[in-house]
Amino acid sequence: MHRICKMGLLSLVVSIAASATTVTFDFTSSGGTVGGNPNNFGDTRTYTNGIYKVTASAFSVPVSNYGTTNFSAGQLNQYSGLGLAVCDVDEGTGCGDPLHQIDNSGDVDFVLFQFYLNNVLTAIDPASIVINPYNVWDKDVSYFVGNSNGNLTSLNLGTLGMGTRMDDNDPGLTINTNPRTVILGGGIGNALLFGARLPGYGADSDIDRFKIESLTINTVATPEPATFGMAGLALAGLGLLRRRVRS
Repeated sequence: MHRICKMGLLSLVVSIAASATTVTFDFTSSGGTVGGNPNNFGDTRTYTNGIYKVTASAFSVPVSNYGTTNFSAGQLNQYSGLGLAVCDVDEGTGCGDPLHQIDNSGDVDFVLFQFYLNNVLTAIDPASIVINPYNVWDKDVSYFVGNSNGNLTSLNLGTLGMGTRMDDNDPGLTINTNPRTVILGGGIGNALLFGARLPGYGADSDIDRFKIESLTINTVATPEPATFGMAGLALAGLGLLRRRVRS
């Protein structure tokens, strides 16, 4: 009987401590807090949701010789009601439709997301991302989950050091205008590098283009005061149970 009660109280404490939640960052309604090099290559945009925030920046690599050429900083733009997109160095700042999308025409465009908890760079578990082509385009993607200091210009795909490359092709049988939710796998890290499909490993010849509407992460919930109270009662119960067992 005492063993059952003890296990129940332990389960409550563990459940409270390990309760998980999701946090979503919406990029369609706001440009975020702009930093870095505003209105030029190397700009950043920061979005906050409670005690969590994400800082986004743009990079690209050329389709030709993509594996060994270093990343170049791009211009990260936000389009009201549409989301985040990239103008790379070959397209120029303020590039027009459809070049201003994240694409793999000429250069492969990426957005680097870095995650913070209470303003401290923190490893999280990326859950999903919503992309939209805003026209009839393919929506195949490549991404990496790992750790990054935010500066990729001295790195290439061979020296990136952000875990295994993940490729995820649009499951639709035909190219269409539908938005797509990409379920992210690939581990835990303080950064997500997400972009249009890289060549090779089963990539098709279609150009991929899209904007990023939102990003959802898995994280550990911060207990509210009432939850702390429940945890305290559970721990007090464990202490009382130990005293009874001794007596």
